[in-house]
Amino acid sequence: MVAASVPFYSLLSAVAEEKKLPQIGIILGAIGGQWLRENPRETLQHVAEVGYRELEFGGDFGLGMNAGELTGYLDSLGLKAVIGPTSMTALQNPEQLKSDIRACQERGQQYIVCYWPWTDDGKNKRLDDWKRVADSLNRGGDICRQEGVQLIYHNHDIEFNLTEDRIPFDTLMERLDPLLVGIELDLYWITKGGQSATDYIRKYPGRYPVFHVKDMRPEDRDFACVGSGCIDFPAIFKLNGIAGVKHFMVEHDRPENPKDCITSSAAYLLNVRF
Repeated sequence: MVAASVPFYSLLSAVAEEKKLPQIGIILGAIGGQWLRENPRETLQHVAEVGYRELEFGGDFGLGMNAGELTGYLDSLGLKAVIGPTSMTALQNPEQLKSDIRACQERGQQYIVCYWPWTDDGKNKRLDDWKRVADSLNRGGDICRQEGVQLIYHNHDIEFNLTEDRIPFDTLMERLDPLLVGIELDLYWITKGGQSATDYIRKYPGRYPVFHVKDMRPEDRDFACVGSGCIDFPAIFKLNGIAGVKHFMVEHDRPENPKDCITSSAAYLLNVRF
């Protein structure tokens, strides 16, 4: 009875409007755990087999291959290295930053990411400290642009801890030059920080070329394999065009079973519709 009351063309239109992710990627390292460290080629082969196409390198985790060997092996698997790491220490030292950039370029990576805004534990910071972080990122971003890569910044929850009656992430976003520094929005950490990813995507549209797709267990707000937790990914992905996101990198800091987590996260993201 219900189906008969809905025009057939409307049903077709609804199906046609459903979207899926263009491709998925994964940040190697923690999520690969001991399996990756002991069997890098086997891990990478499995990553490709279950549907990932892009890789982020969060650090040196000992793949046992030089840049040429690694690139050739990734090519054979249909994988592309997209993102490589840097640090705030490097952003304050142009020669060290250029060394990090060269390492990214050797692997064909187009983005270089700063994962932590401090050279210490980040405690007891003021808004002026966050302004200096933004200035360092802008200077580093200018060097990166001149060298042909894009600097991006990865958030945790500290950016959303109220400081002097203000959220530091807003201070960063207002001071960062969007032409020099993009944001790798970690969907777990912004949620852990008590803020809404959808609200911040709307607040700063076009600023997020990369998402860290990372889930949260509802019972203790700890990490979960993507699709098994409480983060509403379809609601976020509906705003992909507003966000400006191009790359979706799966992450889990300490999975109990790396292979299972890598597999189930891919299965969820390849089938999610929004």
